[in-house]
Order: sequence, then structure tokens, then C-alpha cells
Amino acid sequence: MQKLNFKKGVRHSFETFLNIILIKSLLQFCMPRKERLTEPGLYHIINRGVERRVIYLEPEDYEFFLDLLLKLSKDYEINVHAFCLMSNHYHLLLETKHNNISKAIQFLNDKYAKFFNKKYTRSGHLWQGRYKSYPLYDDAHFWIVAKYIERNPIKANMVKQVDLYKYQSFFQWKYKYRYYELLNNSMIFEMTYGEYADYVMSEMDIDAIDIVYKAPKLIIKDDKLKVLKKRLETFFELDRDINRDTNIKNAYLYGYTKSDIAEFLEISHTAVSKILIRS
Repeated sequence: MQKLNFKKGVRHSFETFLNIILIKSLLQFCMPRKERLTEPGLYHIINRGVERRVIYLEPEDYEFFLDLLLKLSKDYEINVHAFCLMSNHYHLLLETKHNNISKAIQFLNDKYAKFFNKKYTRSGHLWQGRYKSYPLYDDAHFWIVAKYIERNPIKANMVKQVDLYKYQSFFQWKYKYRYYELLNNSMIFEMTYGEYADYVMSEMDIDAIDIVYKAPKLIIKDDKLKVLKKRLETFFELDRDINRDTNIKNAYLYGYTKSDIAEFLEISHTAVSKILIRS
């Protein structure tokens, strides 16, 4: 066999390349999961079937999932404010009083996956991965997300009117249907039925849709996870230019980074740094 004859420089470069690949692979394998907020509060929860496959094939499947959701609400003391089960994914608007949102959703997903796999004699993962969890900023954010959830069947062209889709919260309220109990502690009752009906049946503004999946930024401060529930733009709402330097300082002290502030104000990172030094 002919012996490969690497020149010293080439061999060194090749070994360096292999080491870089190895280090990147190890870092990817060992890197911890992204921090997920679990403290009490409001959450928009979403999960999809693996490869976007259908996860509810018959009425019994929807009902079994909603039975589990009812059990979750009682056992984990979680309020269900709004929900919608689509054919290949679900949306939940939940409020937890304890640091238990992860355990609660794990219970829901695991129990349903076992039921589904046994019923349809299948194996393997039912869900595409970890559920998506979006903490909410405030009440205004809550109402936007609630409307988005209720209107999901319209968005997917499954029905022409919101109240024609059986497996969502608005239908349950309108007809006092089988799973109306899920909404016992829902904030949607802060509106009258007529107000809520008008609200969810009206079209969503494009700006509102953009807000649906925005969530408060999470930072590590003093070795603890902190959620920045005050939006960055609120620091500059009244006087974006007049008291800009003071507002930049306040936003930075609250927890936003220089890069966050620079991008929002459309100025350079260096400009923000200089302002903070002067302040």
C-alpha cells in the first residue's frame, strides 16, 4: 500500500481542522438546553406532531386530550384561559400559580402520546420535540394571543366562522359544551359573551399578529433567571428623543443589553456605550 506523504504544514492544518470539528461536535452534544421560564405567570403553549403529522384522527382523540387538560388544570392548579386543538398541533393559553408548567405539559404530552400510540399501534415520537412556551408580557398581550388562538381554525381555512369549530374555547363558551368546565377560571369572562364574540370574530391586525409570538427576554442576573416583562419600547414611548440618554440608562439598568438598545434606536453599539459612560 502506498504510504501517504503529508508535508508538515499540510498535516498540521489537517489535524487542526479535525480538532475544530471534534470540539464543535462535543460542544453541541454537551451544551445545556436553552433556559426555559417556569415561574408563575401566563404562557402561550404550542406543540406539533412530528413532521407536522396529524395527532387527532377521531373525535375520541380530541376528547381524550381535553380530558387530560381538565385533569392537568386540577392536579397542577393551572388556569386554562383559552385553547384550540388543530389537526396536527395545539394552542393553550395557561396561567400557573407554581413553578410547574414544565411538569404539567410533560404530563399532558406523555399521557396523550402513549394513548395515541397504543390506539393506533404505532411506535416512536408523536411530538416534533420540546413544546414551545411563550411567556406573556401583560394583559394587552393576553388578549391578542387569546384572539389568535380562537381564530386559528379560520387561519387554516378549516371553518368560515370561529363559532363553528368544536375543539376550541369560544365554542365551549357559546354552547356551554362538554368542556366548558375547562374555562372556570378564565380571564376571557372579563368580557361579556357579546364583547368577546365581536372581538374574536373580527379580523386581526397585522401588527397584532407580529406580537403573538413575541415573549419577554430572559436574562441571568445574580445567578437567577429574570424575565424582562417591561417591553424595551416602553422606555422610549413618551420622549424617545428628548430624554434619550436617561431612557437608555434606565433600559440598560433594567436588563436590556447595549445591542438590544442600539438595534431598537437604530444607532451604533459604540454610541450607546458612550452614552452609558457619560450617564
